[in-house]
Order: sequence, then structure tokens, then C-alpha cells
Amino acid sequence: MGRFTSYAATLAATLAATASGHMIMKSPAPIGNPDNSPLSADGSNFPCKVTGDPATFYAKGEVTKVQAGAKQSLTFTGSAVHGGGSCQLAITTDKAPSASTQWSVIQSIEGGCPSKDGSGPSEYDFTIPDSVPSGDYVFAWTWISKMSGAPEYYMNCAKLQVEGGGNKRSVDTRAEEMPNLFVANLASVNTCKSRDGGSSVDVLFPVPGPNVVKPGSSNTFSKAIGDQCFPKGGSAKGVLAGAGGSPSTGGGDSAPSAPAVTSSAAASKPTASAPGGVFVTVPNGGAAPTSVASKPTSTAAASKPTSTAAAPVAPSAPASAPAAPKPSATVPATPGAGAGSGSSKGAMSGPCTSEGQFNCVGEQFQQCASGAWTSLQAMAAGTKCAQGFSASLWVPSRRLRRGIRAEETL
Repeated sequence: MGRFTSYAATLAATLAATASGHMIMKSPAPIGNPDNSPLSADGSNFPCKVTGDPATFYAKGEVTKVQAGAKQSLTFTGSAVHGGGSCQLAITTDKAPSASTQWSVIQSIEGGCPSKDGSGPSEYDFTIPDSVPSGDYVFAWTWISKMSGAPEYYMNCAKLQVEGGGNKRSVDTRAEEMPNLFVANLASVNTCKSRDGGSSVDVLFPVPGPNVVKPGSSNTFSKAIGDQCFPKGGSAKGVLAGAGGSPSTGGGDSAPSAPAVTSSAAASKPTASAPGGVFVTVPNGGAAPTSVASKPTSTAAASKPTSTAAAPVAPSAPASAPAAPKPSATVPATPGAGAGSGSSKGAMSGPCTSEGQFNCVGEQFQQCASGAWTSLQAMAAGTKCAQGFSASLWVPSRRLRRGIRAEETL
């Protein structure tokens, strides 16, 4: 009996030590004092490892103040790093995120997270982009571990108060370009899997966004399995895409809205010192689209547009205003578009070399991400992108380009 008791005690101690070793986000301070286990496979505690009443859960916790554009620190506590894996850092305007909340990824870490060499937790830098409006957000760290026995999904969240945001004059990653959060291995959310079986791999995110790092010293990359690997009802488009204003305080049950537009004649005459863009709207009656120029949001000097992105169709102004120029309907493929093959409708597939490049096909788009073209994703309702390849779905109008050239000759 003594030997059995001793063995049971040793086993219990070993299991307790193993469990306590899993990773927990240390900084920013996580909501709800989370334990170190992955989320439930059924997705019942997604997102944020929520427990009990959501309103009570999200009401508690420390608020971390951060300066937009300034370097922040991501740290962990624990020791069982499972050889590393892939992580994403994201934010949402929802104060109490739910399973249908839409997020915006500020950084994807493919391989080498939360450990760069697999021996212990590492420290990482991240930055809230300058373009993110000041206000209150919920921050998420998610982790697909490399060597766990089965596909898992870890997630901790923190409260952030962003200060000094909304500055689009010195931006590496614009809020409009930040994609939705990758979600997998949670049965009630979607059917995506991070990997097939128990092989040790570092997941490549289907839509990682423009800010991707690969810090691992021994990465073994593999693509995720499935389509629509996002929160319930979501798409590849992040919640801040085209928001351009203050953070919302509503729930995450609806898709992100399209960029705000104005129909005034003055909007069709942006100055050379204020960059803007145009996109095509689709009238309710299904008639041929007309263009509406977006209101410029920056006072910084506009950079000269490159030849890789053609101007979209500009809507006609009121009868008293000069007619908007009419660009060609197609855009030639840009150099470095990749080796993928295109269908008769313009969609690309297979490998690509121009990382982050977009391909617009009518009311859908895809992106060159992690060396391969993603599947087509729908644009926001009532909008179209500029047909063809471009570095961003948001491109300057021809009228703006002419204004820039006119200023350069003065």
C-alpha cells in the first residue's frame, strides 16, 4: 500500500508540473487570470478563454496603456513551449468579444513562437500601427503549437488603451490592410485544422497580413487545412479595414463596414498634398457602377503612385462637375506576380513570389501570402476593387496622380 501511495503521489506531482509548464501570456497582462491549457476543442471558451458570464469576465482585468507606433513587449510565463509554433497578435474594437467578433491582425509570427529555438519562452516586440485610432481595444495572442499531441488552439487576451493613434503620415502597416484572425481546431467555430494528424509543423497562416516575421531557428512550415478559417461569419477582411474613424463599441456580430465615402463634387478634386483613393460602389438596382471619390484623410505629401496599381473606375460627379476620367477595365500582371496560373476569370493559384500583393477579380480578391496565392475572398457588400494586381486594394485615382505631377512641375 505504501508503494502504491508513493507512486500515485509521484505521478500526480509529475502531471501537475507538466500542466503548469504550458504558456500563458505575461505581458500585456491577460484578462481573467487564465490557466495554461489550450482552448476547449469544442470552442466553448472561444475567444479569450472566457469563463462564466462574459460581461463579468471582460469587466475585470488590468488595462495596459500603449502608444501607437511605439515598440511594445510580448512576454510569456511557463516552460512547455512545444518546440515553438506560430502565433498571431490581433486587436478588436469589441469590449466583450464573442465567437463572431471580427479582429484585425497586427502581426503574424510564423515559426519560432513562443520560443525562437524551442528551449524556452522568448520575448517579442510588436507595434500598434500609427493608423489605428486612439481608444480602447481588446488584444489577442493566439498560438498553434508545433509539437502538441493533437491540433490545439491557445488564446489569451488583454485590455489595451491606445494613445496617439490615427496618424497616417508615417505608417508601415495601415489599419485597412490588417486581415482577420486565423482560427482553427475549434469545432463550433469553423471546420479548419491547423494540421492533419500529429506531425510537428509550424503553421503558415492563409492570410497573414503585411507584417509577418519568421524568427524560428528550425522551422518546418505547413499550410493550414480548410477554408474560411476565421471567427463565425467572418472573412479575410479585418474589422478595422476601411474604418478610418474612432473605435466602435458594438458587438462583433456583423461584418466590417466598407470605407466611408462622400458624394460631394469637392471630393473628386483631392489636392496633391493629401493622398486619397477611390473604389467602385454597386448601386442597389444593379446598374452599371458609378464612382465616388473618398475623402482624403491625410495631410502628408502624397508619394508618386507606381505603375503596378491601376486606378479604379471613378464615379461621375454631379451634372455641374467635370466628368471623372475613365480608366481601362483591365490591369496587366505586374512583374513578380508569381508563377501561379490564372483562370479565365483572373483568379490565380499555386506559388507566387511577390509577397503581400493583391489580385482583384470583380467583387473578390486574393493575396500572395507565404509564397502561395490564397483563395478568393469576397469584398465588403456594395464595393469592388480595382481589377488586376496591386500592392494595396486602396489605390490613388488618376485625378490625384495628375495633381501630384502638376505640383512637381511648379
